[in-house]
Amino acid sequence: MATSLTISSPTYAGQLALPYIQAAILSADTIANGYVTIKENVKYKQVIKVLASSGLVTAATCDFTTAGTLTLTEVVLTTTDLNTNVELCKKQFVQDWEAYNTGAGFINDQVPVEFADFMLAHLASKIGEAIEYNLWQGNFDAASNNSTPTYTAFDGLLRKIDNAKSGTPDVDFSAATSASTVIAQMQSVLAALPSTLIGKTDTVKLYVNRKTAQFYRQAINALGYQFTYAATENTPLMVDGYSINVCPGIPDSCMVAAEIDKLIVGTDLLSDMNEAKVINMSETDGSDNVRVRMAYRFGTAVATPSDIVIGYVQP
Repeated sequence: MATSLTISSPTYAGQLALPYIQAAILSADTIANGYVTIKENVKYKQVIKVLASSGLVTAATCDFTTAGTLTLTEVVLTTTDLNTNVELCKKQFVQDWEAYNTGAGFINDQVPVEFADFMLAHLASKIGEAIEYNLWQGNFDAASNNSTPTYTAFDGLLRKIDNAKSGTPDVDFSAATSASTVIAQMQSVLAALPSTLIGKTDTVKLYVNRKTAQFYRQAINALGYQFTYAATENTPLMVDGYSINVCPGIPDSCMVAAEIDKLIVGTDLLSDMNEAKVINMSETDGSDNVRVRMAYRFGTAVATPSDIVIGYVQP
């Protein structure tokens, strides 16, 4: 007689949900690689102070004379309550789970023993993908002037940068990015940086997606510089001394040049609102379905948009 699979419908809330909610949010490539500034434990809103200065250096005198100006502005990061509700047939996952737990190899150390934990870990990886695209493209679509965005969970970084620039890119690419145009487009974005940031290769990064990065590798290879400029798959990319941060969530034919501390994302990993729950429906309706619910918060903010350059094809 076959042994049936039992799920005890566990619920993880608050700190107990942390391993799964954190996996879901922090597994996004942009966040996992440290390409943005992360503000954790944002309950709803967090005020970020931005300090600017000018004229601080003057000729010395015997008197103590104040000089220059300090300007303190604020950026408010607001998180959005999000949830993921799915219903799955547990039979579709049982064999994978059993294989992981009985097979040989180091992967056994990574797979949850309980089926419910296995389901949550599986779903967390999928949520991470969605977070990656929303944190960049949330409510942003250059081709339609943001009227028909694909990702709408919350306003992403590109939408907030675009709003700050009244819907006009700093650089209009005119044509889609290709291997023949990618280098010129990258250089045009970097050239549009404020004079105070040009040449700050230690802090300013160029943000592109995987497709654009591949076009760049092709362009470098065609020029015969693939080894000089590290244009292979698993090595860092650079252009004119600036590091290229590859973020899957950025749309095609779109690039951003910015310092990491100007691109901010916030989440509430320790909130009581966080919840990860697996519900075995066989106990209620006799089906073989499993319902999984995860609740969490996320938001984005942009500091000093004038220090950020965005390039895309303006319709």
